[in-house]
Amino acid sequence: MLKRDSLTAQMQQLSHTLAKVKRLIVEEQKGEALSVLKEVLGEYFGTTITDLLETPANLFRQHLDSVGFQPEELGLLADFLDTLADLSELGPEKTGIWEKVLLIYDALEQTHKVVSFTHIARRGEILSMLGNGPS
Repeated sequence: MLKRDSLTAQMQQLSHTLAKVKRLIVEEQKGEALSVLKEVLGEYFGTTITDLLETPANLFRQHLDSVGFQPEELGLLADFLDTLADLSELGPEKTGIWEKVLLIYDALEQTHKVVSFTHIARRGEILSMLGNGPS
C-alpha cells in the first residue's frame, strides 16, 4: 500500500512537471522547457536525449523491459518524449524521439496489456507525420 501511494505521489509530481513544461512552451519559453525536460529525463528516468537518440530500437525496448517501470511511468515517459519531439526541429532528432514514443506504446500494450485511446490516436498522428500511416 505504501509503495503504491509513493508511486501515485511521484506520478502526480511528474504530471505537474509536464503541465509546467507545456505551459512554458505556450509562453514561448522553450529553452526553459527543454531544460526541465532534460532534468526529468536524467533524474527520474535515468537517461539523456543523446542516449535516447543513439540507442537502437531493440536495445531501447530491452532496457524498458529490464528497468521495471510501472505502466504509469511508461505513459508519462512517452508524454515527456512526445513533448520533447514537439520542441525539436524536423529531422532525425524528432524522428528518433517519436520512434522511441512508439516503442513505449508497444511496451505498454504488449508487456503491460495497457491500451489507451489517447495513445492509439497519437500513434496514428505520429505515423502519419513520419509518413508510415494513414494521412
